[in-house]
Amino acid sequence: MEPFYNFGIQLIQALQALDPALEVVMKFYTFMGRIEFYLLLIPYVYWVVDTRLGIRTFLLLITTDFFGMAFKQLLRQPRPYWIGGVEQMGTETSYGIPSTHASDSLAVWGYLAYRVRKGWLWVIACVVVFLIGLSRVYLGVHFPTDVLGGWLLGLIMIAVFVNGERQLMPWLKKQSHAALIGLGFGLSVVLILTGNLILALSASSPDPGSWAQFSTQARTPNAYYTLGGALFGAIAGYILMLDYARFQAKSTWWQRITSYILGIVGLLLIYYGLDLLFSPIAPDESSLGYLLRYVRYGTVSLWVTFGAPWVFIKVRLAEPAVQAVAPTLVGHRSVP
Repeated sequence: MEPFYNFGIQLIQALQALDPALEVVMKFYTFMGRIEFYLLLIPYVYWVVDTRLGIRTFLLLITTDFFGMAFKQLLRQPRPYWIGGVEQMGTETSYGIPSTHASDSLAVWGYLAYRVRKGWLWVIACVVVFLIGLSRVYLGVHFPTDVLGGWLLGLIMIAVFVNGERQLMPWLKKQSHAALIGLGFGLSVVLILTGNLILALSASSPDPGSWAQFSTQARTPNAYYTLGGALFGAIAGYILMLDYARFQAKSTWWQRITSYILGIVGLLLIYYGLDLLFSPIAPDESSLGYLLRYVRYGTVSLWVTFGAPWVFIKVRLAEPAVQAVAPTLVGHRSVP
């Protein structure tokens, strides 16, 4: 890996020698790859554009981020500023390859472009994905190979997810609501157990002393509990929405914007409110802390997929869907 590291350091040095004003621009695009941005984007797709597209994109994001984190902890490679020779313009505690900013952004934007099939969205997707990847290199938090690895993972995840939709759709349509919710919980547990197994397998392999001081938090299972909670909340909430809050967005632009703002306010209150509530109860790195993290992110996902639509209907910002359909996890089936 040494030749790749040396090439990456030289490229980062060249990028950082450009106009210093680029730092602000690059940090903006890095934000577009963070969880806070997806907390704004996914609800917009789900509430305003199309619920099926929204839930599918949400599940793809969770799955891609899981594999990205798993590969990070299996490969355990450093970030550029951990090695030295570049300016540190950001702080990251996880390992380097693959870049989850790169994998998540390509999976989300690529999938949206693939499903919407509009030329303008393909252009936006390509530009955003490239600039998010470039920002990670410019800021000195990823080698170019980390970003390329992330893009490769994102492409693979889209291909697997799209094919999986076709293969699983007939089976999912036959399952009861309770079975689908149970499936969601089971998958979240599998995700958490797999993540902890990966950490256990790597426990006997210490990081090199030259950069070990930067990776002290790189082996935490926090991400797996976050993703597990989000996965269960998303699946359970979507099924509950189909049963009790199936909705269609109002046609007027002000009603759509108002519902989106109301939903985001509720989301932020839950996201930050539960953080404030749970922080004094248990440290993050404890069994109870992990459980509370699962609950927090599960509640956030439940609000996005079920709570907010239910409120939209009650305050007349959305209309109950009139078509009788049988719910499935990945689509709807008309009932004669």
